[in-house]
Amino acid sequence: MTIRNLFKKFSLAEKYTVAILLFYTLLSFVLLFYSANYLANIAQNALFFLIILAVSSINQNNKYSLTIRKFYLLIFVYFIYNQTNTYITIINPNLYDELFIKIDHAICGDNPTHLTLKFANPYLTEFLQFCYMTFFFMPIIHGIELHIRKKDTEFDLLLRDILFGFYLSYLLYFFLPAIGPRFVLHDFSTLSKELPGVFLTEFFRSVVNTGGGIINPAIPPEMQVHRDCMPSGHTMMTLINIYLSFKFRSKLRYVFLVIGSGLIFATVYLRYHYVIDVIAGAVFFYVSLKLEKSVSKKAL
Repeated sequence: MTIRNLFKKFSLAEKYTVAILLFYTLLSFVLLFYSANYLANIAQNALFFLIILAVSSINQNNKYSLTIRKFYLLIFVYFIYNQTNTYITIINPNLYDELFIKIDHAICGDNPTHLTLKFANPYLTEFLQFCYMTFFFMPIIHGIELHIRKKDTEFDLLLRDILFGFYLSYLLYFFLPAIGPRFVLHDFSTLSKELPGVFLTEFFRSVVNTGGGIINPAIPPEMQVHRDCMPSGHTMMTLINIYLSFKFRSKLRYVFLVIGSGLIFATVYLRYHYVIDVIAGAVFFYVSLKLEKSVSKKAL
């Protein structure tokens, strides 16, 4: 079987995933000069490619194999996200937080996280931290709904746009890396005292910290956290999901709108992002949809 025939078996979502895996694998080979640790990325990407190859070869007439093919790529998203930061720290080790702080100050007249602190309260913090935690889950829930309603065409478009948006945001992080106001404008160690929650805030916060790379307590958190502020991927992906939920007339579209709006506001309120990150995320939400549509037309 030729490589061309092999790729014909892949769906567009699988092709997008293979493309970024190949790009990151190439980066890993180049960066082997810096560290042998990149061999792990090469091995991981090879495994993912083999899984994609295997799943794309399964008989799609079986409803269980069809369900697996619809959702399995979402598992790779987090692993690819983790790889992104390992490349950024070598390729572009600079941080642009000070630039974003100046832009925010010009837009708002003050640091936005200082402004939101004036009306912060534990119940609002609890709600917004919950909203922030739904980031990965909302598109999955939307996809499950479309799957149950047997809207396969709509599901395919949702999956393509979500994966394309994720991968585009990962590549954009290389240009202007930043770690966010919770480290640069505030004392990260006092966050729980300044923005306390009610019941689950601390648990949600710890999950976000771990997911963002803060794992080793012996290393300063600002040295571990992923440099993924610009643009705000949370804003990009949430807007994509909200837009498509209204386009597809999802039964949960108003839930996505309320929780998603809270999530976008939470990016600033909870000190994860600058306002300019959110604005950039909204711009690239539009760019991502248009770009994916253009790419898919040429690929089909």
